[in-house]
Parts: sequence; C-alpha cells; structure tokens
Amino acid sequence: MRITQTITPAVLQAATAMLSPYVPEISPAGLVEALKAYNAGSAPAPAPAPAACAPRFTKPMTRQEVAALFGCSLQSVSRWLSAGTLRRIKIGKRAVRIDPASVAALAEHGIEAE
Repeated sequence: MRITQTITPAVLQAATAMLSPYVPEISPAGLVEALKAYNAGSAPAPAPAPAACAPRFTKPMTRQEVAALFGCSLQSVSRWLSAGTLRRIKIGKRAVRIDPASVAALAEHGIEAE
C-alpha cells in the first residue's frame, strides 16, 4: 500500500473520528505518521491495547447493533444466537436483545472452530 495523493484535512479528520473509539489517542498528525511509517516498511509492532481502551458493552444490544459492530449480516447474528454463542434476553413476546457480556466474550475470543 502506498500513499499516492495528498490526504486532505477533511479526510484525515473523518478517519481519525472513525478510528477514535478503537484508538482513543489518535490524532490526524499521528495517523499521517503511522501511514508514512507503514509505507516505509518500518511500522512498529502495535502495542497491546490497555484495558481502558477496550470497548465497553453495558446495555443489551439489538441484532442490528451487533451486526454493525462485527461487520456481519443479521443472519450471522441469528446463527450465533441459535448456536448459543450469543445469549438472548427476551424483553417481550417476540422482542429480544443480546446480552452484552456474550458480545464482549465474542469480541475478545472470537468464534470457536466447529
């Protein structure tokens, strides 16, 4: 991967805004430095994320929220619910939410190979 054009300030600001939940200390200048280091082939090994930077799952989530978080389809979330990988919380006759602890466990450990 190579940077072929100048990255505009608006693009840098948008990229840092999107990455800030995952890398809270990111800045536009830091992002440019990281990209330049990556292009030069001298990208340092990423430091382990401190526990304070880990995403916090506190409230029950909808299937749509879990799908957006993991970048997968609603069908995948439904399969994980059926398989017991994610725990459902019934909030009504048909309405369910997903237990935040099971979402955190899936985010941390991933899917077990079948």
